[in-house]
Order: sequence, then C-alpha cells, then structure tokens
Amino acid sequence: MNVITCFDIREPVLHISSGKFTAGIHWKHKHMYHDGNFEIIIMIKGTIYLQVDNQHYTVQEGEIFALPPYHHLHGYKESPKDTQYFWFHFFTKPHGLKSLKIDKYDNKKIQSFFKKEQAVLPLQSKMPSLEKVFILSNQILDVAKNNYFTSMSVDYLLTTLIIELSENYYKSLLGTPISEEEARIDGIKEWIRANLSEKLKVSEVADAFDLNPHYLVRIFKQQANQTVIQYINRLKLQQAKELLLRTNLPIKQIASMSFYPDEKRFMKVFKENLFLTPSEFRHAYTKKFLDSSKFDPEVPITKDTENYRNRFE
Repeated sequence: MNVITCFDIREPVLHISSGKFTAGIHWKHKHMYHDGNFEIIIMIKGTIYLQVDNQHYTVQEGEIFALPPYHHLHGYKESPKDTQYFWFHFFTKPHGLKSLKIDKYDNKKIQSFFKKEQAVLPLQSKMPSLEKVFILSNQILDVAKNNYFTSMSVDYLLTTLIIELSENYYKSLLGTPISEEEARIDGIKEWIRANLSEKLKVSEVADAFDLNPHYLVRIFKQQANQTVIQYINRLKLQQAKELLLRTNLPIKQIASMSFYPDEKRFMKVFKENLFLTPSEFRHAYTKKFLDSSKFDPEVPITKDTENYRNRFE
C-alpha cells in the first residue's frame, strides 16, 4: 500500500521551522512525535534510516520523505558521515490535509486526487530533477531567516515547494509509454550523464552507440528539442548550480568539477545563461540559516503560537 497525503492549497501552509542538516559521525535521527505538524525531508546526499511507528524506511539521495502528522519518528540505524538533507516543518489549516492508503499500482485512482486546489504527495518518492527543488529550498531558508515584514512570505514559498514536489509526483504517475526512438534517446542521455567530461564531443557519443554523428544530431534534436551540445552544456550548468548551492567550494574548483576548461570560461558561460555571476548566484541563496544540528527534535512543536492563532483561529 502507498500512503499519500492531499493538501488543501487554497491558502498557504504555515511554516514552523526549516534547515539544512549535515550528519556527523555516529548520527541517527532522534525521536520526535509529529503532533499535528507535517514534515518534508529532501535528501541531498547520503542515506537516513527512519522508523515511523513500527515501519522502517531507507531514504536516499534524490528522494523526498513527506511525513503526515501524528506519527512517532526516530532513526533505527546510523547514517553515513556527511549525509545531508533539507527539512521543513509546517501546519496546514484545520482539516487542510488528509492521508490515505492507496494501492501503489493504482495510478488512475491516485491521479484523481490531483485538483486545482489540492496538491498530493506520497510518503516516499524520487525526485526526477534536483535543480528547481534545491533552489526553492534555499530560497525558503533564506527568507525564513531574514525577518520579512510578513511571515507569509515564507509560507507562500513553502507552499510553492509543495506544489513543485506534487507536480513531479504527478508526472511520474502518468507513465506514458515511450517509443523506441524515445527510449534510445533516454539511453543516450544517461550515457552522456555518466561520461560527462570537459572534452566530450558529439562524435564520441555517436561512436558509443555505433551511430553516424549527423544522424545522432538529427534524431536527438527531434526527440529532445535540443542539440546534443546544448544538452551537454545544460548538464554542466546544472552541476555547477548544484555545487554552488550545496557546497562552499571555491569557484575555481566548481568550474573544474563541472567540466569547464578554466575558471574564466566557466564564469563567462554562467553569466551568459543565468545573467548572474557564480558568486552572485551563490550569495542570493546562502545567507546564514538555521542548521538542524542546532535544532532539538525532542522540543515539542505546538500550535499554541501567535502565528497559528492569527491564521487559523
């Protein structure tokens, strides 16, 4: 069975706390009870081992764990050192969510819950793309720490993140059959991802699949709506953006790890595509925010706050 939660998004959720956590040696999640609050965990790297009531879950890099209220949560096993994830605690309005158990293969049933005013998340899912989710997560942490004139600024951003995760889940459910050509291009894309390098050329990709380079360029453009070179460059930029957001590495090292020949070339390409320098991009999202290593999960989260009363009572 698959646990899914439906969120009423006619008004934003109420952000409680959030952060980005990095595990030390011998770390495992402390016990906490979700007394009315919802938690979303977005894995950046590593693995966490969570026990929800009496059920064990392994949550790995690139996965989302969306835990509804009224469950006990703790780690049943130590995580690898430097495991890292974003976490978000929030309330919805009274009766603003419902959790259901649905046959995980009944995609049509699950799809029926997606509505204009309702987002849907499963307990555990895989992210098809990290870029948008990481940027939104960092925006939330940045805004939450900057004391905007209205606390609803972070509430709206967090609701946007929920909608983005829900959209990703919805697309994964569609499961439309792909043609032989689409399957072939998907395989080529995966090969490019695995073999990305500073000097990767179209001819090398074509040779790996025993294709004529001109034929590869034509079918790739038809199926992917971009050229092979555009796809390679997009992967490099995506790698660079993730490293800028996830690490404090120097720009020169990020250029190298993103397969650019030198720092100057990297900065030129980045500015042309993002209209920001790498440093400007990083600084837009990396102001200091609450790190959950300083957040004690055993401290109860309560609805008895001024924000909650002003919004929902």
